[in-house]
Amino acid sequence: MLFIPENELEKALVRAVTEPATAPDFYRLLLASDLLVLGSVEGHENATDAFSVAPGSNVRLVTGMKDGSQYLPVFSSPARLQDYVKQESKFLRVNGRALLDLTRGAPLILNPASLYGKELTADMIGQLLDGPRSIRAVAGEAVGYPTALLEMLARLFATRPEIEAAWMIQVTQAERPQDAHPLIGIETVSPAPGDWPSLIQAIEAAARTTVPGMVFDVQRVDRYSPAGMAGALLQTEPFYRRHNAEPIFN
Repeated sequence: MLFIPENELEKALVRAVTEPATAPDFYRLLLASDLLVLGSVEGHENATDAFSVAPGSNVRLVTGMKDGSQYLPVFSSPARLQDYVKQESKFLRVNGRALLDLTRGAPLILNPASLYGKELTADMIGQLLDGPRSIRAVAGEAVGYPTALLEMLARLFATRPEIEAAWMIQVTQAERPQDAHPLIGIETVSPAPGDWPSLIQAIEAAARTTVPGMVFDVQRVDRYSPAGMAGALLQTEPFYRRHNAEPIFN
């Protein structure tokens, strides 16, 4: 089935499928964008204009079944909704973060009848809304500060004029504390669409030479609309800033 992106969220979804390194952009837009969900709110069944849902309102959402399990179908545009329902149906337009918070604990599928979609488990939704279950910021050699990695990144970032600042925290899950690894947050200045994938490729190439075998993740940071783990990254001092183009160690 032909899939022509209708909005920025759908463009990010397609990019995330073909270029997995851009997935953080998709998740950021998923939380920030309006999503469509089948259902209605008691007292507003025939509403045609935007309205606010009061606390305690009775919200009725239509669920689906897949492999014997219930899920919530949500959609990134009217076109994706029409792929799923073939007759006129009532639907709500809800901000992504608000919808995921409202239905917290329920798995959902974005665009279940379309070529491009995404399944989100309850655990994945919780991490999107709250960040990982156990995160700590790292400073100092005593706790394994990855100096070689950060110095390599600072040198690379100095050659990339679109990079404003970069942060590092150590990410670990409570059940696997021995598997902690660095998460690098990068703030860019309105890069062209191809800049982020090319930056990831440059980072991977430099890492293979300087810190071969080291496991680390990279996430784009928008300090004005932090999503996912960006909030935790922004609580630490950056190890790189454009204005001095040198690593900053605590």
